[in-house]
Amino acid sequence: MTLTLRVTGMTCGGCEKAVTRAVGQLDGVSDVAASHQEERVQVTFDESKVSREAIEAKINRLGYHVAQG
Repeated sequence: MTLTLRVTGMTCGGCEKAVTRAVGQLDGVSDVAASHQEERVQVTFDESKVSREAIEAKINRLGYHVAQG
């Protein structure tokens, strides 16, 4: 499944790398693409191994904010 999240708080390429690295370490995530300019994180993952909630929680723990809705 591919999920696109609106993520605020990323301000640079370093932020993108931090999100990409952290989310990519979750079991079941196969691809992550983050863009601070578009305030977007796109994640491809296996729903049987990781949930949307776990992905959002990981991003929020880094200090960024996943917008709901």
